[in-house]
Amino acid sequence: MLIICPDCLSKTRIATSKAITSKTRELYCQCLNLYCGKVFVSHISYSHAIEPTGKKPDPELQPELCKNAGQIGIFDEN
Repeated sequence: MLIICPDCLSKTRIATSKAITSKTRELYCQCLNLYCGKVFVSHISYSHAIEPTGKKPDPELQPELCKNAGQIGIFDEN
């Protein structure tokens, strides 16, 4: 994830983060510009899903979701 310094518009690094809620995190950032070096806090949060598919994962594209054959049933409609 790329966070830009609000002062000099350089890239920053996320030093650490902590959960505020299940949908919001507080990011502790540091500017990578040696002449700036600003340390600041930023927030990132989940807004909404664009298009929920409800489809089963494709074992070819997402093998990590299909490792256990019994787990694939969680995507079945009731």
